[in-house]
Amino acid sequence: MNPETLPLIVGVPGAILTADDRTLLDAVRPAGVILFARNVLHTEQVRNLVRAIRELPWEPLVAVDLEGGLVNRFEALWGGLPSPAAAGVAGRRAVQALGEAAGAACRALGVGLDLAPVVDVAVEGGLLARQQRCLSDDPDRVAVLAEVFLEGLHSWGVGGCVKHFPGLGPVPEDTHETLPELPGGGRPRHEAPFEATAAAAGMVMMAHVRLPDAPDPTLPASLDPGTVGRAAELPGRPAVLADDLDMGALSGIGSLPELAEAALAAGNHGLPICRSWQELPEVADHLRERAGSDPGFRTRLDEATARLLTRARDLRLAFTAEPAPDDETVAQLWERARREAER
Repeated sequence: MNPETLPLIVGVPGAILTADDRTLLDAVRPAGVILFARNVLHTEQVRNLVRAIRELPWEPLVAVDLEGGLVNRFEALWGGLPSPAAAGVAGRRAVQALGEAAGAACRALGVGLDLAPVVDVAVEGGLLARQQRCLSDDPDRVAVLAEVFLEGLHSWGVGGCVKHFPGLGPVPEDTHETLPELPGGGRPRHEAPFEATAAAAGMVMMAHVRLPDAPDPTLPASLDPGTVGRAAELPGRPAVLADDLDMGALSGIGSLPELAEAALAAGNHGLPICRSWQELPEVADHLRERAGSDPGFRTRLDEATARLLTRARDLRLAFTAEPAPDDETVAQLWERARREAER
């Protein structure tokens, strides 16, 4: 009897799916797999890898981070894309072109979910603004442009995910390395783009950032039930993903199995684990053992899995409704995105 599917979204180690990889995935049974540059050599190789993942018996969703600019996992295939900041300055046409370019690339390769756009509001001195990952420093403009980006993704049947709730704009530190505190004040301004875009995206990603007014200010928002609950109650009641549980922000809070348990208990529907490949069986065993001994946790695990799988099913239906573009069409759309951002 196969084990149950778990609400994990995991990174795989290489450019092909080996027999050992398949054995591990079959034991863990994650709901999704996320691609990184380490998985990308050339278009046919990526298609073969994605096909191998999607043909697993439980049909995992395949995702990628493709924002443009600094965050471009497919640069080896079609080159660079303009940053969200550059597209945002150029205006709606440039952001639409960026979304269409990202959506076409994903659809061409078989990837159904793009973990974009960033809807954090740019703040001078904030890391995301320095990295050119924010669409604007005006919340209303962020919301409008994010919806335009999503329209571009959706035109190719690809889903999106707005991030990082409740907003990382003011934070100067890198959550890949440390757990920062969100400066007090102005939170409605930073949450407004999430309110405006959550329904269109259908998915929101949590931030690893401490909130000084939370019941436990030592916990990141991603593990705080109150903050995760607010994300889940955004318009459209989106599926909620924690940010990557492998990030340095969570080091010292607990082991990876403990973090996965805490993220589920807090109300997240999906748990990305992007690097710790060999630890995945331990995480899966821990979650299943906790579910077997705690009826409350079993309910939470079942609810999260059902919510994530429902979203994956909806994305799969939208994806299969759109024919895939050929590589030349993708290259033309990427060139158009670059050209529009330079206007």
